[in-house]
Amino acid sequence: MQSQTTIFELISAGDGGATAIGAPGEPALTFDGLREQVGQTVAAFNEMGIGRNDRVAIVLENGPEMAVDRKSTRLNSSHLVI
Repeated sequence: MQSQTTIFELISAGDGGATAIGAPGEPALTFDGLREQVGQTVAAFNEMGIGRNDRVAIVLENGPEMAVDRKSTRLNSSHLVI
């Protein structure tokens, strides 16, 4: 098995129905769901003109939404978590 080295490779390699992100009291997010949410977030960034060389700061409470947004931002631009 080849080792994945980037966020994109890790998300792409995950079994679609397997849990990608879990949090107490929240429904599990599968790799298929994660790929869908990341794609939607990256598309929204691109629609706003935010791309690979742009800087983005995100402020969110800890939780599954923060994890998805961090991965999406990381795939699309430079980012800083505050």
